[in-house]
This record gives sequence, structure tokens and C-alpha cells, in this order.
Amino acid sequence: MVQLFARLWIKDYKNISSPTVKQAYAKLCSALGIVINLVLFLLKLLCGTISGSAAIIADGFNNLADVATTILSFLGFIMAGIGAGKHHPFGHGRYEWLMSMFSSIAVMIMGFTLAGNSIGSIKAPEEVHFNYLIGFLLCCSILAKSYMFLYNNRIGKQINSSAMKSTAADSISDLLSTTAILIALIIQTVTGWSIDGWCGLFVSGFIIISGFKALAETIERILGEGADQDLIDRITLLAGQYPAVYGVTNLIIHDYGLGHVVISMHFDGLCEEQRPLLDTIAHDIEYALYTEMDCTTTIQVDILDVSEDTANTVKNLVSTVFQRINVDAKLQDFRAVKAQSITDVTLTIAFPRRLQKREKEIRKSLEEAFLSCNPDYRLTVRFVIATVTQKNKFSKQRRNNT
Repeated sequence: MVQLFARLWIKDYKNISSPTVKQAYAKLCSALGIVINLVLFLLKLLCGTISGSAAIIADGFNNLADVATTILSFLGFIMAGIGAGKHHPFGHGRYEWLMSMFSSIAVMIMGFTLAGNSIGSIKAPEEVHFNYLIGFLLCCSILAKSYMFLYNNRIGKQINSSAMKSTAADSISDLLSTTAILIALIIQTVTGWSIDGWCGLFVSGFIIISGFKALAETIERILGEGADQDLIDRITLLAGQYPAVYGVTNLIIHDYGLGHVVISMHFDGLCEEQRPLLDTIAHDIEYALYTEMDCTTTIQVDILDVSEDTANTVKNLVSTVFQRINVDAKLQDFRAVKAQSITDVTLTIAFPRRLQKREKEIRKSLEEAFLSCNPDYRLTVRFVIATVTQKNKFSKQRRNNT
């Protein structure tokens, strides 16, 4: 159904990398989700009222909460498509994330409210009436939520939408909770055990957990998560097609939401005479990423110093400093870049978390040691938290170090 609507309403619907197409898919799926959840809410409210089941009513209000959160997501997609402005030069794509965060909080509030109602039903249970029509409608709800999971999960991955991924996860929770309610009603009808309130509490727990997971995922994205590995592989594969490119380093990917990505990286070469060729390759790849992904890319060309003398000097200086100040840190990686008379040396130092308070001391000691060895060295030190073994092994420069 989604693909049929996409063909009818989305121009150039196959160009899934376009931010405009991504936004159109998101709006389409949100609108469809609003309609499905609203129908399910009305059906379950009717079934719950007829049967007297608190669990079915709770499940119906869960669908109503889904309507509210989907509307918020829909508004987020609209606001995300506003585009760049004077005060927001990178667009408004992150509005989707903010709306996803608010909708997750709303889901959790709804879950706690329904949990309270279910506890009341446990304390004062009421008789539940179950028939084939109610069973049929609950089965239809399960099928509808299965379909919602399938299209939200597939398209959410294609357009990298945190809101749609959250909706897919919520659909699975709804599917399981409705299934549990159906089984509980059958058991209660056959055995006479009053477990309706407990089932409603179970559904409430699913709602709260799904809301918390969606909130955690959205917050992680807002704070800044690592780049998608598929995108990293795609970029390094493009660069690897050119023999003159020795490696790709300092790859930074800024995600501004709704497919708006800004990329920066360094291309490493080994010979100064190849710089014009590397500049041409850099422009070619910038254009390729623009046409394929509609993203802005900046590539800096660096000529590496890979001589044994420089490598040995760097290793010996770092080892000497670590022994002198007595820290169990490790040189994880390094690169030396020729810049006319200056050699820019970048060190990646791994150390255990307990040494974070000595970070400034380590950096200052390394800078003093390199400056004393050669005034033409310009040092940059980066620290990463890692487990350091007793044996201090130095890593070699890697071809595709990202």
C-alpha cells in the first residue's frame, strides 16, 4: 500500500537519497499511521466497552497515544523541511529529533497513567465478556500493527529516520501486547481466572519500555552518535578506487537531520608531486558525494611523512615521555604531515579512564619533548578511553584510518 501511494504522490520516489523524497516518504508513512491507529483506537474502545475489559481499553488508549505521537512526528517532518535560514544555515532537519523526543515522553506518561488504571482493575476486578467478534477485531489489530512495523522499519532504515524507527519498535510492542490480551481473554473465558487487570498492567509496561527506548535513541542522536558504518565504507570505497590516495583520515560526518549531511575528511598522499592529482581526485569525490547523497563535502589533501626516521623518532619520544611520567598509556596511532618547513604530527593516545585527570599533564609533557627534539614539529594530541595492556604496542599507520 505504501509503495502504491508513493508512486502516486511522491515525485521521483525511487531517488531515496534526496532529502525532499525522504521528507515525502516520512509524511506519507506518518499520515497512514495516524489513520490506522485512529481506527484501531475506536475499534478497541468499542470492544473494551462491550466486553468490560480494562486491558482492551488500555490497549485502545495506547493506540490513541500512537495517534498523538505520530501527529507530533508529522509536524516534525514538516518543520524539518523548512530549509536553511539566516539563523540556521544547515536547515531545520533536527526538528524531527525534537518531536520524536517529545512524543516518546508522551508515550511514557500515557503508560504510567494506564498502569494506574490497571492496578485499580486488579484491586476491583469486573466481569469480562468475550465473543468471536471481539477476537476477530483483535486479530485484525495484530495484522495492522504487523504491517505498520514492516513499512516503518523498512522505510525508516532507508531514510535513516529516528522517528520512524521508533514507530516500528512501538508497533512490535503493540503487536505483542494485543496478542497477550487476546490470549488472556481466552484463558479468562475458559477458566474464569480474573487476569484482565494484570494483562492491562503488562500492556502498560510495554508502553513505558517502548517510550523509554525511543527517548534514549533520540537523545543519543541529538548528543551526537557515531557515523553510520555503511556511509563510512561507501566513502572509503570511493577513495580506494584511486591508487594515488594512500588513506582517508579525520573523517567527520555531521548529521543535521532529514538527509542533510556535511562531510569533511583528509586525503593522504606520499609524494608532493602528486598533490595536483590528489586535488583533482578530491574535487571528483566531492562532486560524486553531492550527486549521489546530496551532501556537502570538504576534502583536504595531506602529504604524509612515512620515513622510518620520523616513525622511530615519534615512537621513541612517546615511549620516553610515558616512562618518565609513569603512565600506562599507549600510542594507538600517529600520522606526520609535511607542511613546507613544518611537520604536523598527530598522536592518538589510548589510556584507561582513571588517567583522564592527567590528560593535560600528558599533553604538555609530549609537547615539550617534541619541541625539544625538533622545533619544526607541531604536535596535536588526541585521547581515547581504552584498556591498555602491559605490553606497549605501537600501531602502524593504516591505509583507511577513519
